[in-house]
Parts: sequence; structure tokens; C-alpha cells
Amino acid sequence: MATAPSPLRPSPVEAAREAWQHTRRELLPIRVEKWLALGLLAFLDQCGRTFRGGGGGGGRGGGHVQVGPDTPWHPDRWLEWLQRAGDWLAAHAAVVAIGSVVFVLVFALVAAVVLWLNARGVFMYLEAVATGRTDIGRMWRQHGPAASSYFAWSLGISLAGLFAVLLGAGLAASTVLAFAAGRLAGNGAWLLLAGLVPVFLLLALALPLLALAALALRDFVAPLQVSTGLPCGAAARLLETLVLAQPGAFVLYLLLKLLVVIATGVVVVIGGCLTCCIGFLPVVLQTVFQPLFHFERGISLALLRQMGYDVPAPAAR
Repeated sequence: MATAPSPLRPSPVEAAREAWQHTRRELLPIRVEKWLALGLLAFLDQCGRTFRGGGGGGGRGGGHVQVGPDTPWHPDRWLEWLQRAGDWLAAHAAVVAIGSVVFVLVFALVAAVVLWLNARGVFMYLEAVATGRTDIGRMWRQHGPAASSYFAWSLGISLAGLFAVLLGAGLAASTVLAFAAGRLAGNGAWLLLAGLVPVFLLLALALPLLALAALALRDFVAPLQVSTGLPCGAAARLLETLVLAQPGAFVLYLLLKLLVVIATGVVVVIGGCLTCCIGFLPVVLQTVFQPLFHFERGISLALLRQMGYDVPAPAAR
């Protein structure tokens, strides 16, 4: 009696191949109106989670520079400035505290609005990639309940990350100012530093874990919400069972995702520079480089499809 063949194990590499083929079918031949709609949806999908930045520096030539007590970069001058800053903060503690609270509240409000838009964009773009449909008005209304559940979790992760950053920065600044003001000396200072080291290590560990949670939320939990109709919390628990059942597939997915993100970043930077920075403009960037973003979004959808969770499959052509 013949035995039934065992089901194929999920393969992120095969998912990437399927996503690329699907991207080619959906985006070629080029239809400007479709690329523009997808560019807008991709912008909303990235809103609040894409951090762009640049930096550069150049040194001045010259011979040896004398570092004396009167030069701005002398250590004594730095200590003097730090002591002045500490004295000013101590004298205006109430104003600084109120200003800090107001800043955090305003920042949190703006972040909440951005993340709310991002929640809608995540669901709209994943449907557009999976099905090829770009009727924005209908998708905005249809995905409202799922996006609201997703938004609560996304906001919680973002606030936890903000708290970790502010706590770490506050502890570091307070310690430096205390040393500069001479309030910490002797064995007590070393004991304080020894006590702060585990705190900084925990904060340093929390940030990548929160980033991983945000990635899982967008790449897998949101598609599972659409596929199953579950709220965000239940979809997250379902993802946990999938990860425990196929840990290797998800680890390989993370490695593949890292390569795709790095390659996409390199191409975007080069393309943006070649277009005199026009390619860096919001929505323009997502439209011009739409194949890259479409492909990246499609990999996790294809991997979930291999596991039996379809976000409805695109119609055959």
C-alpha cells in the first residue's frame, strides 16, 4: 500500500522565487496608474517604520594641532561645559521637567497618528501585492477593524522602544553630568557604574527584540489577520505556533530579509543619487523602486501560503 508523500517543508528561498515571479507578472508591462497607486500604498506601509539618514564627514588637512587649555576640545573645557550644563539643569529643574513631559506627549501624539496611518497602509499594501487590486477607498474601509487591532499592538511596541531609548539616554546623561559636577567620586562612583552596566545591557537587548517584534507584526501577523479574520493578539499567538513548528524556516527568512533590505537600500541610494535626489522624495521613491518593495512584501506572503495561510492568492493569468 503506497504511502502519501509528506508535505514539503516551507522554504523561504522558494518563497522569494515565487514572490519575484509574482512581481514580474503584476508590474510588467508598466502601467503608470498602477505603479502610482502601489507607490502610495507602499509609502503608507513604510510610514513610521522607515528611518532614513545620512552622514558624512571630512577632516581638515594640516600638521600637528596643539591642544592647550584654551582650545575648545581640551578635556578641561569639556568638563567645564558639562558642569555648567549640570548647574543650569539643577537651577531650572522644574522647567526642564515640564518641557520634557510636553515634548514626549507631543511626540507620542504625532507618532500615534503616523502609526495609525501605517496600520491602514500595512493591510492595504499587503492586499494590493497579494491580489493585484488597488481600489484604495474600498480597502481603506474594509481593513479598518483589523488595522485598529494591529495599531494597538504597533503603538505598544513603539512606546516600549521609546521608553527604552529615553531611559538609556537619561541614565547616561545623568551619570555624565554627575561626574562632571564632582558629585560622584571614589568607590561609590564605581559601584554606581557597576549597577548601571546590567541596565544598559538589558536596554541594548530590548531594542533589537522590539525591532524583531515589529517585523513579525508587519510581515506575518497582519497577513494572518487577513487570512484568518483573527484579531492581532490571536494572530500573534498563531504565529508563535508556526515559529515553534518551523523555527528553521523563520530563521532563514530573517537572514534572507536582511540581505533583501541591504540590497534594496544600496539600489535606492544609488538610484536616488543618479536622479539628483528626486528619487528620495516620498511616494516618488516608492513608485520608482516599486519592484523592490513589491518583491520584499511578497516573500512573507508566499511563505505563509506554503504553510496553508493564503492572503488571497492572485488570480492565475
